[in-house]
Amino acid sequence: MSATPRPRGFAVLDRFRRSARASVAVEFALLATTLLLLFAGLVDFIQISTITRDIERSSTQIGSLIASCSRSSDQSCTTNTMNAYMARQANTLVRYSQNQPTVSMAQISESNNAIKICAGNMTYLESDVSSSALALMSDKDNAIVVVIQIKYVALFPLISRLFTGTTGTTLRGWTTTVHSSGSSVC
Repeated sequence: MSATPRPRGFAVLDRFRRSARASVAVEFALLATTLLLLFAGLVDFIQISTITRDIERSSTQIGSLIASCSRSSDQSCTTNTMNAYMARQANTLVRYSQNQPTVSMAQISESNNAIKICAGNMTYLESDVSSSALALMSDKDNAIVVVIQIKYVALFPLISRLFTGTTGTTLRGWTTTVHSSGSSVC
């Protein structure tokens, strides 16, 4: 009995399997895929870090601007500066305008370990923002809180879903700038 001849395609596969160059090509394909996945994840991580840094920097600058006005006892200066800024807030993070940045700000005062919002476009402080403000403030301190949020969409959504389980998130940063101590509560 003679063995049945193998189809022509199998002969090519047998030669490929025995070839050293073929094993190098397979190893390269496996390593390149892994390295590309790591590179794409690194690019997303750097992008998130850059946006977070820009949010922190912008909120600090806005808070300092408003707090510098508030050193006087004139409440209208703070309110006018906040209103003027809110009218132009599209200029805040121009680089991220497609990510819909939102800027929220408030003048707050602390009395008996409780925060009161005096002015601004915020009606309440989220718990993490409130607790960090309380940690900075003493009784009867006044401060400016600026919160910036940006919707982040991953550059490589499928790879981001693999590493983080999501393709987008909201990045948020805030600054609390104390501008007067021991003055009357607003």
